[in-house]
Amino acid sequence: MKSRISIFFLIGLLLFALDYIFNTDDDSNVIYISDQEALSLISSWKNQVGRDPSDVELVKIINNFIDEEILYREAIKLNLDKDDRIIKRRLAQKITFLKKDSIKYSDQDLVNFYNVNKNVYYVNDLYSFKHYYFSDNKDPIKRALDAKASLESKKINIISDPYIIGNEFSFSSKDEIIKNFGTEFFESFLYLSLRQWSEPIKSEFGYHLVFIESYSKGFQPTYEQVKNKVINDYLIKKKDEEVNRYLSDLKKDYEVIINPNLKF
Repeated sequence: MKSRISIFFLIGLLLFALDYIFNTDDDSNVIYISDQEALSLISSWKNQVGRDPSDVELVKIINNFIDEEILYREAIKLNLDKDDRIIKRRLAQKITFLKKDSIKYSDQDLVNFYNVNKNVYYVNDLYSFKHYYFSDNKDPIKRALDAKASLESKKINIISDPYIIGNEFSFSSKDEIIKNFGTEFFESFLYLSLRQWSEPIKSEFGYHLVFIESYSKGFQPTYEQVKNKVINDYLIKKKDEEVNRYLSDLKKDYEVIINPNLKF
């Protein structure tokens, strides 16, 4: 790793050059690069590349920053930031990020949030199963029964139809099963025995032979078991609330006028 003395010697030379180039009484033309700014640029480069910059690379990093700063200031002088939707959106995002970063919380805040939203963290019944599908337009019940007989006699070659989302499902909830097969299928599904091939059961798309490999009953996890998710959910909610509150307060100081002749 290059010594810090070497790094800051280079930065010092660059600052000296800048002072020479921008030798003017107008402070708006002075670009000052602090130690913190320089270290931030180096750290950002290191995170992207995975190593410290060489002396030559360091000069390029600083020069790129200087070029960007000069062009930015010239763009501001030309009012290029005015009426630019992308710039406005970016600045709006930055101020919302600042407000969101101000959120503080205690362990008790998190526990209270968990208790109020326990249903969100409930783990549903989960099923792992496989199936063979027989479409409605090809004598599905007879074909399904023939396939079941083959399965029970340990025959490998089962003739069925392709199912667009696959034949095996792991840890599927009630909602997922209904989404993929329909309510009628799930109602029949509930009465099936574990680790046995079912009789043909109806779905919205045809008939199926189903083999439930495993089932885990739903349960309510403790706060400690889902603490990380609780923290994430709490922060999302509170950050949104803080931004909305901030905006609501600001809007009191603004008058919005919409052209009455505007046509959509």
